[in-house]
Amino acid sequence: MKMMAFNATCPFEIGDKIRDAVTGAQRTITDIACVHYIKAGRIDFLFELDNSGRFVILIKQPANTVDSMIVLV
Repeated sequence: MKMMAFNATCPFEIGDKIRDAVTGAQRTITDIACVHYIKAGRIDFLFELDNSGRFVILIKQPANTVDSMIVLV
């Protein structure tokens, strides 16, 4: 078995409040998971919102938008 290591910085922290770009609702990040794809060399962060038990991907809107809303994927 090979050992792999990675260094990544998450753009959010537990307890951060985000605004959903689709519904406009304010949500709270309650857990964060990091997935490291070794073959592809990619790292994804998944976020649990409001203790829902479901993890989603969050995408920040571009900086030039009026409101810094987040898109849930």
